[in-house]
Amino acid sequence: MDLNLFSVITDLERRLPIYITSAGGWTHQNSIERPSGYPSYQWLQVTSGSGVFSHHGKEIAVHPGQGILTMAHDPHEYRPTKAPWSVRWICFDGNRVQDMLEDLGIHQTGVFFLANPDALLKHHQESVSLLQAQHPATVLESSSTMYRLLLDLYRYISRSELRSRKHQMDALTPVLAYMEQNYNHSITLGELAELQGVTPQHICVLFQQALGARPIEYLTRIRMRKAKELLLQQPRKEVKAIAAQVGYEHPSYFIKLFKQQEGLTPVMFRSAYLSR
Repeated sequence: MDLNLFSVITDLERRLPIYITSAGGWTHQNSIERPSGYPSYQWLQVTSGSGVFSHHGKEIAVHPGQGILTMAHDPHEYRPTKAPWSVRWICFDGNRVQDMLEDLGIHQTGVFFLANPDALLKHHQESVSLLQAQHPATVLESSSTMYRLLLDLYRYISRSELRSRKHQMDALTPVLAYMEQNYNHSITLGELAELQGVTPQHICVLFQQALGARPIEYLTRIRMRKAKELLLQQPRKEVKAIAAQVGYEHPSYFIKLFKQQEGLTPVMFRSAYLSR
């Protein structure tokens, strides 16, 4: 693939949280030096060969199964070391891009490992097809494609090892399944750690890395989700009975946690939804 496609950027695109500015790919990627960076954000994915990416004086080798994400206007350069160095790239911008990346835990330019390279390449191909069509109706579609690509970056990338968030969540599958099946009982860190074959301290680290929450926090979220379902499925049942069904012996503690999570008491939540 040797393509260099650009979007027609109108005021509509500029109002969007995220949109594609260009996309393409090179079978033989040449050396690139950008002392002032690139005007847009860029995702560049290696499909064959190898190269070196330089950023802030640090050089990092980049091989197939890896990609480079560069922030707008951030100085960098890259060059091939084993030809043909083939790459696919998408450039993007938008009035919420920086916030979206930071929300996904991506704060700076860098080289990433990919747990599922094909998922990212699929989004790239969709982007290329949309830019080739150059139809006004594709503006929102390309924005949607770019948003899905960001979500897959969040799901599949890792800075050091092929241990993406997806891998981490998959590794926790037995523990998460146990929590789903036993949320209405008392569950200890020791039980969860034993299921995973690690220490209680390490199970906390694994949960934080994969889900951004401690195990007991995540258990609370499961219980609150189930409580919301039960409050609406069983509208005549008292709140203290719902609390017991989801694992809380003391209704007052359940009500406190529910309000912290939802901003409403269980009674107010039930009333708000059942009155629709």
